[in-house]
Amino acid sequence: MAASLPRSLPSGTVTCGSNKYTASAITAAINAGVDDMNSDYYPDNYPHQYYDEASEDITLYCSGSGPWYEFPIMPNGKIYDSTSSNYVSPGTDRVIFTASGTYCAVVTHTGAASYDGFVACKGD
Repeated sequence: MAASLPRSLPSGTVTCGSNKYTASAITAAINAGVDDMNSDYYPDNYPHQYYDEASEDITLYCSGSGPWYEFPIMPNGKIYDSTSSNYVSPGTDRVIFTASGTYCAVVTHTGAASYDGFVACKGD
């Protein structure tokens, strides 16, 4: 469910399963997703629209009613890129943002009730 006002990036570490992310890693993933959208480049269909499912009980910290986008956030400071010669799985974790790059949330498939469901990451 979307909140009415955006918030700052998390001040501490965000934990998704066993992966930990800093604000700078979150920002880098958002910037990569926005850059790909602006370049009309969608490796492995990312970024793509994120749909806020009430059953997932995730609060999006961005204003308005969307659309929101999801892009993989990768462990160890890597930036997701899925070129045909260098395929890397998008993993389980995603950063959610607006088309203008406003931070909304960090979510994970780890621990979700369904295969393609999400839960909020700790510290988000």
